[in-house]
Amino acid sequence: MIESITDSFVKKVTRSLKRGKQVHRRLPDGGLLYIDRPLPFLLLFRHPAGQPDHATADFLKASAAYIISHEERTEELRPLVQGIARAMADKFGAFMVIELMAAPADTADPPLFKVLGPEEQLPTTTETIVKELQSIKLTRIHTSVEVESNAPLLQEPHCLMPEEDLKKSGILMLGLQLKPIYKNTATGKIYPLLLRTLRARVANALKKTVFDFVSVQTTHHPVHFQALGRQSVNRVVWRIDKQLTSISDQFRFLLLVTPVNNNEAWAEFKKAKYNKLPTFHYRLMPIDADQLKRKLYNIPIEKVDDPTLGYLFRDKRHELDKMLTMLADRNTPDFLYSSMQLYGTVDDQLLKVAEGILAAIPQPTRSNAVDIIPVPEFVAQAERELAFLREQYPALDSGVDVRDDIIGLIVSKGRLNVGTDAKIPRHRAEALIQHEVGTHILTYFNGKAQPLQQLYVGSPGYEELQEGLAVLSEWLVGGLDQDRLRILAARVVAVYHLSKGCNFIDNFRRLKDEYLFDDETAWNVAMRVHRGGGLTKDAVYLRGLVHLLSYLKEGNELEPLLIGKIRQDYIPIVQELIYRNVLRPMPIKPRYLLDPRLKPKLEQLKAGISVFNLL
Repeated sequence: MIESITDSFVKKVTRSLKRGKQVHRRLPDGGLLYIDRPLPFLLLFRHPAGQPDHATADFLKASAAYIISHEERTEELRPLVQGIARAMADKFGAFMVIELMAAPADTADPPLFKVLGPEEQLPTTTETIVKELQSIKLTRIHTSVEVESNAPLLQEPHCLMPEEDLKKSGILMLGLQLKPIYKNTATGKIYPLLLRTLRARVANALKKTVFDFVSVQTTHHPVHFQALGRQSVNRVVWRIDKQLTSISDQFRFLLLVTPVNNNEAWAEFKKAKYNKLPTFHYRLMPIDADQLKRKLYNIPIEKVDDPTLGYLFRDKRHELDKMLTMLADRNTPDFLYSSMQLYGTVDDQLLKVAEGILAAIPQPTRSNAVDIIPVPEFVAQAERELAFLREQYPALDSGVDVRDDIIGLIVSKGRLNVGTDAKIPRHRAEALIQHEVGTHILTYFNGKAQPLQQLYVGSPGYEELQEGLAVLSEWLVGGLDQDRLRILAARVVAVYHLSKGCNFIDNFRRLKDEYLFDDETAWNVAMRVHRGGGLTKDAVYLRGLVHLLSYLKEGNELEPLLIGKIRQDYIPIVQELIYRNVLRPMPIKPRYLLDPRLKPKLEQLKAGISVFNLL
């Protein structure tokens, strides 16, 4: 409902804020008042008279407290802004108003940013906003920042609050003028990608400025500048999150690109004395990739005005698009090219690490007489570990399925699938349980405990960190043996040669003859890498481990990485959403973080070790 700005309306707004409530009201002519919760600041935008500027108004929508209105309604706005400012200044001891505006079209070569601030009062706040704006880097655009007096904001016809009243109530009035580089000056059309990028960076600069002000001048002491962001999430966000999850849930990607005739193909390959390319068969496709893509791009992600969540959703859409393309191209040469885009390839540094491991461990170290744990016994051990996790989080609804169409172990949709013919060395059982249950299932349900479903579905590129964590967990529980590292290195080498054009037979023979893997191990590595038409995903195990060790060496913590299926550079995004109370603390911790006997190993990781220290 659109409400006129009357004295009664202003009283209702201030009364709600004093009671700690959210205020969300539609104002005349498309205006909007949004205050997430009582806060010691307010952003303001007034559309120029007769020239609505919706692109610049959008800069405010990432904020937790803002008013969008029109210059023609300045008279009505005055009591509203004054009422909010005085009420919140009384509550917090001080208050800040920042008004955004676009440089007028007739301004000759304006700077990218012009800050309008008091000439003497609070120079540190002005310095903060200038410094943060100067740190914004845009391709081929010079970031220029100028500072001028805020006198124009305090004079008629634009004045919303007399200067004397500002001083009496402890209210700071700042202005920020933007050069509208996100708009074509001739046609008025918007450059959406530039607008999106600039909007996110300006939003962060403003939050840091407000953080500096409120931390010093008010009784409000947020723990981080991101804690000043919006805590209430628009319903459209949850709807889009659900729609993306629905599409993701309609197919099991890894199962669909894994052969169902592995044993038969291996027997045929041996019969042909390793000279005939194997023929792999796959599960029938349960989806129409083109129809799902249509649904995917019908999701109106552009309606998400929160830059952080909008980025997360666009990133997921891009990944789902690539996966659907790969499924449509399964068993064709095009599959490999999409795989390289989605999972990356092997760079020279990673290849060097892989070859170094294979040189350091030139031959298998275990004897032929390996004690293989029976599948039922392994299943019981995995069920015990699930029970351990369920004690921490009773909603953990998982289990173990033994299937004859699975090779080895695969976690899918939070359940552990074990192949009926799985050959698991007894000394590796605990390590594999920590890999599959203590990492993959744990992060699935930690993500599922969050309101944002993307954390259990998986952020794009999450596999690298996931597999790095999973392999590290093997080392932490003492089960990462040299043969396991040899296999991870072999996968990298095989992916490298796959991307250079090698076929299955070439890769198989290289693993067997040059790196001395037994026939069956060479087959399993080559099959995994060549399945579907060429899957480069298997390089992420060693790459993820290398990057994770580097991350921990820099002093970062292991625990935050387990909040869901995220990739390493999502940590700031997750941390921001935690500060904003959009996400909750994770409910489940793995055994290796709770076992005091493993503390020396965790300290060793912080001190810094390389992959070669794990040998």
